[in-house]
Amino acid sequence: MSNSDHLDTHLDVTAQPAWYVVQTQRHKERLAREKLCERGIHNYLPMLLQWPRPAVGGAVQPMFPGYLFVRAIFPDDFYRVSRSEGVRGFVTFGSEPAPMDPEAVEFLRAREGPDAVIHTGAGVTKGSTVAITQGPFSGLTAVFEQRLPAHTRVQVLLYILQRETRVELPEKWLLRV
Repeated sequence: MSNSDHLDTHLDVTAQPAWYVVQTQRHKERLAREKLCERGIHNYLPMLLQWPRPAVGGAVQPMFPGYLFVRAIFPDDFYRVSRSEGVRGFVTFGSEPAPMDPEAVEFLRAREGPDAVIHTGAGVTKGSTVAITQGPFSGLTAVFEQRLPAHTRVQVLLYILQRETRVELPEKWLLRV
């Protein structure tokens, strides 16, 4: 039996696509997603609305910075994926990429809003309880009142000095309870 005959016996011609995790270059998740799409590789980059909004960058960011999911046939799609712009390579366990449970992707997609963004923790509305994590009122809880026009400031109700008092704070000092 020749070497090529030996290799042919190990190829699975009925290989089905599976979900894998791919590591991307730093801050290149969106570029990698776009380039993989151009190559016909189905992929998924779960996006998360961060609350409070980070000081740098947009409020909507990848849920898993530096990673995305690809639906591919291994080893057939290995080079098309790993050689795509923005991709560092497959996340491997041992020497091969390990397929992940497809229910994980379904779980994340089920939590997306109509805008394809996951909004967990971002549903702070008037009357929501929030914890103050920084500043002079750190450790206290308050009731969220409103976002102020300055976009990074909010107004909360604190029960201090035996009465409710409106206090203006940076949004980044709050954590949803």
